[in-house]
Amino acid sequence: MRIMLASLAAFCLALPGAATAGSSSDLVRLFGRDPGTGAAHACFVRRYTKAHLASHPEQNVTTMLAYVSKQEGSDPYYGINLQVNFRQLNKPFQVSGSCSENSGTGALGCGVECDGGSLGVRVRNEQSILVDIPESVRLFDPTASDEFADLPKGARFGSDDKLFRLDRAELSDCLPVIYDEAIKAKVLSGAITQ
Repeated sequence: MRIMLASLAAFCLALPGAATAGSSSDLVRLFGRDPGTGAAHACFVRRYTKAHLASHPEQNVTTMLAYVSKQEGSDPYYGINLQVNFRQLNKPFQVSGSCSENSGTGALGCGVECDGGSLGVRVRNEQSILVDIPESVRLFDPTASDEFADLPKGARFGSDDKLFRLDRAELSDCLPVIYDEAIKAKVLSGAITQ
């Protein structure tokens, strides 16, 4: 199913050539190094504390992780895979999309496959990003046999789930949303690091 999702993302969101980069320093800050024409990978995570959630009662997201990738080549293709946990639900849900650079802003604009909504990624600093979800995006249950199956009532973004600060983490923290088995094996072996 994960291979199918990656293929579906490429098919549904075949983006025209990427816009010019906001600046090479933004890519360095996003990936922790200058990716040049090579592939690049980054993982960002946030686990919200009980105190934070108590002070934001309309926030439904309790944990979010984001895997941002760049494929090798001079005409870069970016992707984002998110995993989110919600209050009162034990299982995680995922989002997958294709991205392009927003010229001059240092941000990535990402679309969720087949009109599933959009989100943005901005570099906050060398250690964190901001994920902007202005409207809800389509989620899927990675354990379901039908990716379009109905989700439980609580699997939704709340009114306070619009902007998330995520902090840099080890690539191994993002294994649940690295769909490419070859990349996953390299992360596990330590051949790919941030």
